[in-house]
Amino acid sequence: MSIDVHVHPWTKALMKKNGPIMKACDFFKLDVEKLPRTTDQLIDEMDEAGVSKAVILGQDTHATKNPAFKNYTLRNDEIAKLAAKSKDRLVPFAGVDPNAGKDAMRELKRAIRSLGMRGLKVHSSANSVYINDRKLMYPIYELCQDSSIPILFHTGTTGLGDTEIRYSKPELLDEVCQDFPDLKVVMAHFGWPWPEVTIAIALRNPNVFIDVSGWKPKYIPQSIYPYLNGILQDRFLFGTDYPMLRQKEWLDDFRANLAPKLKQGVAEKLLSGNAKRLLSA
Repeated sequence: MSIDVHVHPWTKALMKKNGPIMKACDFFKLDVEKLPRTTDQLIDEMDEAGVSKAVILGQDTHATKNPAFKNYTLRNDEIAKLAAKSKDRLVPFAGVDPNAGKDAMRELKRAIRSLGMRGLKVHSSANSVYINDRKLMYPIYELCQDSSIPILFHTGTTGLGDTEIRYSKPELLDEVCQDFPDLKVVMAHFGWPWPEVTIAIALRNPNVFIDVSGWKPKYIPQSIYPYLNGILQDRFLFGTDYPMLRQKEWLDDFRANLAPKLKQGVAEKLLSGNAKRLLSA
């Protein structure tokens, strides 16, 4: 059984009222009619694919000035409710809008202490805030480090429309990891088109993990393989970016195209072992 660390609990209705998400659907060449109709469908698809747990990601853009993201927020209460309903199958990660300043800090404290959130998702391009912004982001990092919860960062390009990738360049995270050495960090999508930078940051910061979400395994760059099979094999994580990629689709591709290239024991680490350590699951 595997653990998917990168899941958006989106439904067709939510996605269709979000311009940036619909542009991501075009980017991934998705059939809109096949998008999930309910959040219950996620558990059904996990069962079909043999996925034991999934990290569901919150998102908050309520204080972001970009008007394209006015319908993008998924409230933490909703994420917590989905997780509670799942009987421990779904692991909730909060979302807060750093543009909200002190209100963002209050919401994050509430999400951790009252709602039981086990991590934080940061999509700095959606929020139009640089990852290494000391005023808006560093108080958030300090709280997460003190609370011993990981942060999953969107890094690199994005299928979302109406935003800019300059806020999410992976190189910006090196400064953060040096300033917060005990903070557990997940760099999503291996920071493409800068995977070598992502690898370099992970090599010098031992609390950095890398998720491979958003890519079918057959398309993962060859430059990743020596590290996935070698010195960083304990820090790569399986993720799909559901519903942009569905879990059975990803795992079928994995078994056909990536698993045969992995050394003994690496597949288990990628699919579940490393995530268990990250989440203390």
